[in-house]
Formats: sequence, structure tokens, C-alpha cells
Amino acid sequence: MENVLSREYAVPFLQKLIAIDTCNPPGNEHRLSFVLMSLLNDIGIPAVISPLSTDRSNVEVTLKGSGRKKLMFCGHLDTVSPWSASAGKYSPHGAAIEGDRIYGRGASDMKSGLAAMLLALVSIQLDGINLDGDLIFLATAGEEVDSCGARIYLDQYGVRDLDGMVIGEPTRGKVAVGHKGALWLRISLFGKSAHGSMPHLGLNAVEGMMEVINLLKGSALQWVAHDPVLGSSSLSVNRIEGGVQTNVIPDRCVIDVDIRTVPPLTHAPLLEEIKCTLLRIQDVNPGFSFEVEQILDRSSIYTNPDHPLIRTALEINGQSEQDVHGVPYYTDGSVLQDEGELPILIYGPGDERLAHQPDEWVDIDAYLESITFYREAALRFLGTVDN
Repeated sequence: MENVLSREYAVPFLQKLIAIDTCNPPGNEHRLSFVLMSLLNDIGIPAVISPLSTDRSNVEVTLKGSGRKKLMFCGHLDTVSPWSASAGKYSPHGAAIEGDRIYGRGASDMKSGLAAMLLALVSIQLDGINLDGDLIFLATAGEEVDSCGARIYLDQYGVRDLDGMVIGEPTRGKVAVGHKGALWLRISLFGKSAHGSMPHLGLNAVEGMMEVINLLKGSALQWVAHDPVLGSSSLSVNRIEGGVQTNVIPDRCVIDVDIRTVPPLTHAPLLEEIKCTLLRIQDVNPGFSFEVEQILDRSSIYTNPDHPLIRTALEINGQSEQDVHGVPYYTDGSVLQDEGELPILIYGPGDERLAHQPDEWVDIDAYLESITFYREAALRFLGTVDN
């Protein structure tokens, strides 16, 4: 078989993955699962496609070794929605090459990392290397929306027998030991409708929401936290909806709030604190009422830089513990981290600044180098045994 580590094989393989539309919603990850399965079948590596629904699935592969240790390579099959024709120069699924870049949705986040991890595993099998441990590859559905694939894998198999996990999200080749948590809330404020010419007969929910936002901003200043690696916590109001028409006092207003957290902040007590803060809106007017809906909850993750998995990654890069990073986005690691017990390395060839952007791209050399990195990480972390 052709050398899977070569540019001639690896680049067209990544182009094939980018060309498959797995934008979520709706996902349709099953199409991509079959492409990965086809490669593995050709080589004779057993793989399992786990259906989530008619058009959605995970892919699971285990390269059996001694079983002494277990390392998982993890990445997601889905991407965010494509950019419009007017927003970018390149087709979202054209996988065009220009210069040293491949363009397309998922090129950076994270089909390049996914392809590189799989090719690293395949290369170990083709070279006849016996690992002193098991190397597992998991490609999940739904990470961009609800991590449905990771959740189903966790329910079916669990992760407590793993010794480490590598997630191929974009880090520009940097060793990342964790990421912030994310708590998304939808807050609805209810007032009383009236004619716009008689506002004193109503209770304006839009104006009341201005007070709510001020309360939230003030509260966030009280519980702000800082971490030397992961950065600082934050709160932003990123969507607002309210009102019927210009001459009607609105009786309802809704905002979506994006909260990013770092240790020692945890989400359950923070949510209760926010609810208590919102009760103060009734000091403005007792007629107001509110509801708080939690629409996303992803905890932060962090692995000690002294852990063997992180040390291995740093050694491959020729770096020290002072060179570790955090990333601002969340990953499937939030779901799979086993309450903080599972060591997780985040490492990928993509650039996180390009994720979800028009004309998303990945550097071809960075992609090829990441295949070698993942392969070396598996060999060093698991070790090898003589034939």
C-alpha cells in the first residue's frame, strides 16, 4: 500500500474528508464514517460504526497491543455550518489547494486533526509495530452542538480504563493542557403588555432586561476568576429578543448569556448565585418575573503539565512545562474527562483563530507534521514490544 505518511497520500485523504458535508445541524456524519471505515477495511484493521440515528454515527477503532496501557485519539466528524458564497472566496467543500494551504469547512476544525490521528494509527499497523498498550481511535458525531456522540460512547463504554486521551482540535501545534468551561443560559423576563401611548399601564420587559444585564455584569465582576494557563472567566450577552411592534409595550424579553469559566469556578453554585442575583430585578418592580434555562453546560478541563502524557508531547516538541497552553473553546473532553480524572492533551495542526470562519484553511506542512507527532506520541506513551 502507498505510504500513508507521504504528502501524496495524506493530502488527498484530507481533501476527501473536507469534501464530505458534515455541517451540523444536521450532521450527516454517517457519510464520513463510511469513508474512514473503507480505509480501515482496506488495511484489515477492525472498526466499528456505532449508529446514533439514520444519518449519524461514531467510528471506533482499537489497535490492540499488550493492553498494559490504553491511549485514545479522539476527534469529531461534524463541522459548523458552511459560509455563504458572498462571505468567502473558496467553496466550503471544495477542498481547494492554493499555495501551502487546503481550504474548506473543517480544514482547521478539525478534519485535519482527525485525518492525522487516523493516519498515524494506520502507519503503526502497516509498519508491523507491536505496541505495549492499546491505541484507540474515536471519531464522534455532534461535538459542534451537543456532543451526542461522546455522550453515547461514554454511556456505552466509559473511559475509566483509559490512561490518557489526545484530542485533535486546532492548537497550531502547541501543547494544550486544558480549556475553559462554558455555561450558556437563556433568561426570559416577563412584564405586562400595554399600548405604547400609555406605558404607565404596562411593565416594559425590554427596559427591565436592561436592568437584568446590568445586574449580571456587576455580579460577574464579583466572581471573576483567573488561571495562569486557561485565562480568565467571562460573561457576555450575545443574543436578545423582545417586543412585538413599536407601539406595544413588550411583556417579554429573552437574552442568551455565554459564561466561560476557569477553576475554581464550578457551574452549579454559579448558576444558583446568578438566580439569586436576578431576584433583585423585583426590587425595580415587583411585577417582573423571570425564568432561567440552562442550554449548555461544559466544564473546564485541565491536566497537570507533569503528567507523562503532557511530558511526552513536550519532549516531542522539544519544549518544557513552561510552554504549555490552554485553549478558549470547549471540546468533547468536557464530556469524556471522567470528572477530571482522565489526563487529556489537546493538540492539532489547525489554527483555532480560523475555526468557524469563512475560507477556513489548514497549513499542509503543519498537517503532515501532526501525523508524525501523533504517531510518535503513541509510540512513546504506550511503548513497544519486540516481535
